[in-house]
Order: sequence, then structure tokens, then C-alpha cells
Amino acid sequence: MPFSHSLSKSLLLTIVLGGSVNRFATAIDEPTAPPQHAPATPHSSGNPWPPPDTSVSWTSPQAAGRRAVRLQLLAFNDFHGNLQSPSVASARPVGGAAALAGQIRALERTAPGHTLIVHAGDQLGASPPVTSLLHNEPAIEFLNLLANRQCRYGDAMRFFDAAHWRGQPDRCNVIGTLGNHEFDAGPEEIRRLLGGGNASDGPFVENPYRGSRVPYVCANVIDRRTGRLLLPAYAVVVLGGIPVGVIGAVLRDTPSLISAWASENLTFLDEATSINRAASELSRLGIHTQVVLIHQGLEPVANGDGYGWQGPLRHIVAQLDPDIDVVVSGHTHNYTNALLPSRGTTPVLVTQAYSYGVALAQIDLRIDPVTSDVVAKSARILPVWADVAPGYPGDSDARQLTDAAQAMVAPRVARVVGQLPQPMTRAVSAAGESSLGDLVADAQRAATHADIALMNPGGLRSDLRAGPVTWGDVLTLHPFANHLVTLDMTGAQLRSLLEQQWPTDASAPPRIFKTSGLYYSWDAARPRGARVVEACDASDAPLEPQRHYRVTVNDFLANGGDGFSAFKALEPREIGPLDTEALAQFLERQERAPELQSPVTSAPIPISPRIARADLGQAPLCAAAGSGQPQTQK
Repeated sequence: MPFSHSLSKSLLLTIVLGGSVNRFATAIDEPTAPPQHAPATPHSSGNPWPPPDTSVSWTSPQAAGRRAVRLQLLAFNDFHGNLQSPSVASARPVGGAAALAGQIRALERTAPGHTLIVHAGDQLGASPPVTSLLHNEPAIEFLNLLANRQCRYGDAMRFFDAAHWRGQPDRCNVIGTLGNHEFDAGPEEIRRLLGGGNASDGPFVENPYRGSRVPYVCANVIDRRTGRLLLPAYAVVVLGGIPVGVIGAVLRDTPSLISAWASENLTFLDEATSINRAASELSRLGIHTQVVLIHQGLEPVANGDGYGWQGPLRHIVAQLDPDIDVVVSGHTHNYTNALLPSRGTTPVLVTQAYSYGVALAQIDLRIDPVTSDVVAKSARILPVWADVAPGYPGDSDARQLTDAAQAMVAPRVARVVGQLPQPMTRAVSAAGESSLGDLVADAQRAATHADIALMNPGGLRSDLRAGPVTWGDVLTLHPFANHLVTLDMTGAQLRSLLEQQWPTDASAPPRIFKTSGLYYSWDAARPRGARVVEACDASDAPLEPQRHYRVTVNDFLANGGDGFSAFKALEPREIGPLDTEALAQFLERQERAPELQSPVTSAPIPISPRIARADLGQAPLCAAAGSGQPQTQK
């Protein structure tokens, strides 16, 4: 079995999981208990692109003949500092700060003074170098460009008292919440980015850096040093004379997604309990139009009627206070437009607009001006095309910000480190493998002379286009600057680790490693703890329980990130190069290597699979028992 990586070519939009576009059924989903069987896997996802040209709506039976005030919410999520159009396999240019701002401005003009712009977290972090090399400040500057004159520096972390909304109405038109990536550099950096103050080094887009004019809310994170919430739980914005309560929350599992030191002084509380506590306070004070911004999401699953929805957020929504009308979600980078049940009789409208600014949710609310209750609501998910108005030429201020940031980082990112004959993408096979994941795992294995390398999919933040690959492309793909760590593991420990790819929450999707030097198949129908059917090393030998293997991972995984606790107790640890250095050096060495000239197909399945699905009838990857001969060519 030669040490090589296979190439694949995908026609799918690689920020989503492929699937056919179906008309969305607007019927309200009935509540369901978390499934007890194996969770749905990547091939069953129904994430469409472009988003369906349909809307979801609900109207109260009491709405007929009643005067109503129209409010508009424009929502996006998981922007991740993508000032430039992101690297996605779309047939048309899509996204980018100028295009997104241009579309928001155009829609805002249809409801002046009645529009609220919201985002559901991960505005920054895991960002391309145009933002990350500038300490993520351009991502906040972009929000500031969207803000009206009522949004002021110094108010981003101001705690709100809902009792004073009549005497001190807040008319700032933009509000956001935190995602897990806002915590990557710890709470002090959150305070700096929102409150202002220069980073330790430049260059600086703004000097001195003044922070955010946009308020942030988050109801479920406690700073243990003070015993108080890190940020206010909610804000109250007055639009068209209607008070709108906006509650924020981040997924409770954030500590498993960031470095341990970044959350050591923080407590992450239950999402639904924290949201309901804030909602109850708002309701007592007569605020009955309530919107939740939560960094947690759903997975769409295509079915004969349109889409079903699965994931932890579904069960959070089912517990929410009846006064909550809309949930703007994020984190899963998916399409979501659904009416889901909560504790009350009225369904909750739940949206998510993919990620990276390629789409936004336009949410229309009709509100009884006497009771402040929502009597009708609807939503549609709109693509942000960057080749037609209003996305092109887009917003001039946002374009100026993008150009200024790009000019500052250009000298550091322009160096070409290699060439690729075709794209390497994150699009996954039915088993969870991707061509980009194979490439990165190969690079890390080569850099550390390991037997096996394992890469977490969340560390792959962009695709690589065909042609020249620059240092900037590598930094965009690997924005976290993780060191590689080589561990000593037995075959038994590896098998146990592979079983941890299926979370304890049965509604959560599996987290399939990208591998080099390790081949295995799995069966979703098997019970938890026994889903790996076979596993072998690069020589096609089955993993031996007592044999020791050199296994390379990044330091995030080595410290138990993504819930892989099996890594934490392993010693000794050999610290290697940065993941960026490993990939750049691998591409430089392999630029003219034969394995980079492998034939490709149009399917998102690697030529020589490293991971297979036994329950789908895919061929075994390891040698037949006792034969000593491989069953597939590798």
C-alpha cells in the first residue's frame, strides 16, 4: 500500500452536504424524542444549494381584520471574517462583505426604521488571513458598517434593564451573539474586540481600535471570577413603536470545541433554561415579541415531503417559552427554514442561512400594536449573489474595508507553495471521507514520520482550488495555527478512539476523522461502541490490540477537543510543526509527484477509499481474514 493520497472532484457546494432541491412543506413538525438509533449520516443530508425559492409562514387565526405593524429581521450567521467571496464550489460568485452588505442595505430600504439586523455567532474566528492576521478586527468593523447612528461605541457589552425600555428606548439596528469561535482566544479577547483597545502588534485597520458599536447578548455564559454573566442576556430594541426582546445563547458544549485554557474561568449553562429565564423577565415587563439568537443548529434531511430536521437545537426549541416567536440559529452551516413546536400552542419559526455570508434569512413579522404579540410570521432564505445587483458592485464602504484589509496582509500571503491539478474539497463521501481531508492527513503524517495521522473535519475551513496554492490559501484552510502532536497509542486505544466519533447525543451527527495510514469500515446499524467493523494500517495489517503506533493529531484534538477524551491521558507527547507548515512543505515537495496526477471522477468519493460504510454494501478495505491479500487496491 503506497503512501499517497487520492484525489476527487466534487460538483457539490462544499460548505453544505449535497442533496437535491425539494419544495419545502410548510406543515408544522410534531415534536419527537431524540432518536435511539444511529444518527443520520452525511449522505442522508438534504442541504440544498441554492436555497429553495420558497417561504415558510404562520398566521394566527385571530389575525384577520386586525391592524398589524410590520417588522423585518435580516439574519446571517457564521460569517467567520469572510470579507472576500469565500472559496466554495458555486457556479456563480457568492458572498463577501460587499455583496452581503449590499443585499442587506437593499432589503433594509424596504422597511426603513422597521428592520433589525441580527447574527447568530461565529462572526469571527476560524477566519481567512484577511481577517485573522488583523486580530479579527475587520469582522467587527464590518458589523459597525451596518450599524445606524443609534449604535454607539461603549454599548456593546452594556447590560440592559427591560424595565426601562419605554423611558430609554434603544433603536440600534444590529445585534449579535457569541459562537464557539468567539471564545477561541478566551474571554479577555472577547472583551477587547467588543470594548476596544489595540492588540499587542499591528498592522491595524483602525488605530486606535474602538471596538464594536453593535450590542452582543448571551444568556448562558457565566464568568466564574465575578459570578455574573459574561454578557447581557438580552437587549430590547424599539422598532415602529414595538419593543422587541432579543435573547442570545451559545451551545453548551463550547468547552469541547475550544482549548481548555480559553474556558477555564467560564461556566456554560443549559441553553433552554437560560433563554427561558430571560424570556420570562421580558414577558413580565410587557415585551411579547421575542427573538432568540443561538449558536446551535439543525441538520436538514431530505424526504418525500421536503425536509425533516434533526440535531440538538430541535430539543432546545421544544422546551422554549411560549412567548418566543423566532429562533435564528447557526453553528451547523446549514439551510434551515422551519416551523417547529415549543412549549406553547404557536410554532416557532427557525432559520439558518448556511455560513460565510453566502446567504441571509429575510424574516417578516406582523405584530398587534396593542398586545405586542406576533400575529403572523414568515421567512425565506436568500442567496447573496456577488455577480448581480444588489450584491454587485455591492456596498462601497464594505468593499473599501475589504480592500484595505487585503492590502495590509497581501505581502504576507502571496507566496506560492505548490500547484494542484484540480480542486481538493471538503465534500464528503457516504462514509465521511473527503479529498481535502486525505491530503491534509497525508501532509501531517509525512511531517512527523508517523504511522497514522488523524484530522478533525472542523479544522478544515476552506477548499483548495485547482492551480497555484498560496500561503494565504494554507492559512485560510488552517486558521488556528495548531501544533502537531505525535502520540503513542496501542491498537486497542485506536479502536476505542474510533468509536468516539459517534457522540453520546444520538441526535448529533458523527465526527468522522480524516485519515492517513489508517483504513476502516463502519456500520451505522451496529450498537454504540461497536460500529467499527474492521481497521487496518498502511500495510493492510489489522490493528493489533497490543501493538504500539505513532499517531499524529493536532494539539486541539490531543487535548480532548471535539469530545475525543481518549487523547487526554496519552503520554509522552512529541510536539511537531504547525499544521500550516506541514501542509505547505508537503505541497512544495509533492508539486510534481505522480500521486498528484491521479485520475478523478465527478463524484465526491475518493478513488481509493480509506473509510467505507459496511451497512451500505461498500467493499471491505482491509485484507480478508487469513489471506494476507488486500481486497481493494490502495
